[in-house]
Amino acid sequence: METVNFKRLNFKEALKLFFSFSLGVWIQALINIFSIPIITFLISPEEFGKSTMYSTVYSFLLVIILAGFDQSFIRSFYEVEERKRSELFWTSLFPPLVLFVNVSLLLFLFNNRLSLFLIGAKSHPMGPLVALSLITGTMQTFNLATIRMQKKGFLYSAVFVIQSLVNVGVTIIYALSFGRNFYAIVWGQIFGNTLSFLVGAIFEHSNLLPVKIDLDLFKRLATYGLPLLPSALLWWLFQWISRIFLRAFSSFTELGYFGVAFKLSFVMYLVNSGFQNFWFPVAYETYEKDRDNRKLFIDAANVISFVMVLFALFVIAFKDFLFYIMAKDYRPASLVLPFLLFPPVISSILAVTARGINFLKKTYWFIVSDGICLIVNSVLNYLMVSKLGARGSAISTGLSFIVLLTIETFISMRLYPVKYPLKKIYTAIGILWVASFIATFVRDALIVGVVSLLAIFALCLVYSDLVKIGIKEVKKFLKRR
Repeated sequence: METVNFKRLNFKEALKLFFSFSLGVWIQALINIFSIPIITFLISPEEFGKSTMYSTVYSFLLVIILAGFDQSFIRSFYEVEERKRSELFWTSLFPPLVLFVNVSLLLFLFNNRLSLFLIGAKSHPMGPLVALSLITGTMQTFNLATIRMQKKGFLYSAVFVIQSLVNVGVTIIYALSFGRNFYAIVWGQIFGNTLSFLVGAIFEHSNLLPVKIDLDLFKRLATYGLPLLPSALLWWLFQWISRIFLRAFSSFTELGYFGVAFKLSFVMYLVNSGFQNFWFPVAYETYEKDRDNRKLFIDAANVISFVMVLFALFVIAFKDFLFYIMAKDYRPASLVLPFLLFPPVISSILAVTARGINFLKKTYWFIVSDGICLIVNSVLNYLMVSKLGARGSAISTGLSFIVLLTIETFISMRLYPVKYPLKKIYTAIGILWVASFIATFVRDALIVGVVSLLAIFALCLVYSDLVKIGIKEVKKFLKRR
């Protein structure tokens, strides 16, 4: 594939690259929107809550197994010669495979205890299932990273779509054929990872062969990646601590509400993912080639903050309609959704405003920021979950992410000075907070809709310069037609 010169990247090229990476993400979002209502009619909130606990343990163990080597792989991709990419792949993958074997042995050994913690009952094959999920998840992580760093956007999108279709298809088939329980969701995830990895490997086999491990390269990868592990674990705890508090102080039903609301908010995560898949290669290569190009980062922060907050406000405006087409048992989860939109919104903004930490390789600052936010999130969850259940957990998560935005942005600006439009960004976050608070405690869909539309109007006033540019571009496009 022809390499894009990001130093001279024009609007059309950037749009084409973004579209190629985002196409699969948008299709996956549509699949989620149409499949979630079907799944809610097949699986009860309690069983959905059990699958949420399963995902919690799976994601935690995946962080341990990857041990930062996936990030080392990404960071080193442009530093090695193209003919040595397979060495980089297998040298990066070897430590996670060794860790996987050891973790799997522990999972088999403590299967009953794991089963009791996850679903409240012994004698379920949780250990083997988690192990199977982990190996497929590990291979898929490196598979996607390889495609992503080569900027093969359409292949990346195709793999994403296959993963999503297989996941949903297997979930529905299992629920209808074998049992309407959390196993359906688990097997959907496993088959989705497996088949999409195989498709990616078929197209990327030239970058996977020969199988060779370089010890000198391993040392460099370990030096960069292993210090990221404490930060990754803190990040995991920060993001997933809400589920643990819900498991301890609430019920599987509340976990189910949280889980389905999070799954809907995952549509926002998909948009975030599409942006990051496009942005990270652009940001890293731009920094390496032209470190004085600050304007790119300012413009990116301006655009992504407006687009993500706007999208979140539209989701809040129509959330009651989304839950109306689901099984009736899940409708209380509509009050949980608003504050769960903060993580994908703020993560998208941080993808731009926190890059200075990565550029200067001062990644220990992530340990500081994640540690502080973990404490904030834990205290808020402790105070709110027992009283408000899943709603309290969502509010805690949203507020903690605002703290995260503040810490990492200002640290990044000290390391790599960029004059980000912070007044606009924080005003937009404030508008979203007000709309989310009302949508969390007001059940009247009409009031929530009106408030959301007013919030959208206020947001457009704040970003009036972007709105004007957008209108001009649309007029130019229509004239060409």
